[in-house]
Amino acid sequence: MKSMVNHNITLTMTQQKAAARVLAAAFAQDVFMAYLFPDAVTRKNNLVKLFQPVIRCSLLYGSVQLASNNNGVLAWMPGARLPLNLSQLFRSGLIWAPLTIGLSAFKRLQNHDGFCEHVLLSKAPQGFAYLWLVGVHPEAKGQGLGKRMIQTALSDMHSHGYDTCLLRTDNEKNVPLYQHLGFELIYTGTAPKSGLQYWLLSQTTAPAD
Repeated sequence: MKSMVNHNITLTMTQQKAAARVLAAAFAQDVFMAYLFPDAVTRKNNLVKLFQPVIRCSLLYGSVQLASNNNGVLAWMPGARLPLNLSQLFRSGLIWAPLTIGLSAFKRLQNHDGFCEHVLLSKAPQGFAYLWLVGVHPEAKGQGLGKRMIQTALSDMHSHGYDTCLLRTDNEKNVPLYQHLGFELIYTGTAPKSGLQYWLLSQTTAPAD
């Protein structure tokens, strides 16, 4: 039976804020994040506000991984937790997103994320794990940090009974990087309200022979 309980590290509020800042730096130039927050001057601050409850949600219901030097963050969730219900949104603080990031940004988030999540769930196998976020601080790029975190996450997923890992990226440049790590592209499309393309990828969590 697949585990549905939290099985990751505990992070203090200070560590959660630090992790959110790492993700904000990692995603500052991301296509989707630029769509959410068009103003490049305020984008990082808004991303921190967005990522803090995402990290809390993953701590509560999934798993969060910090690189040893705190320059990388990975979060994943059991697929059965998606879509998040009202209780999960409230406990994590995501329910306050319209106030913290602004109503217009929240609507853009819903327009794109909500559509993509619906498509992902329609194509997902039962009992999958969702790699929600993986980000490496720009100063630590090229050191294999992301690869090591993903490999550790896949092993963690497998040990808790999840046979398949799914992820979504909104950056075409990321697709070959994930494919190099063993992920298979299963679908690509364009979200009608955002006009942004997205890519869904999948990989077995079983270790290679």
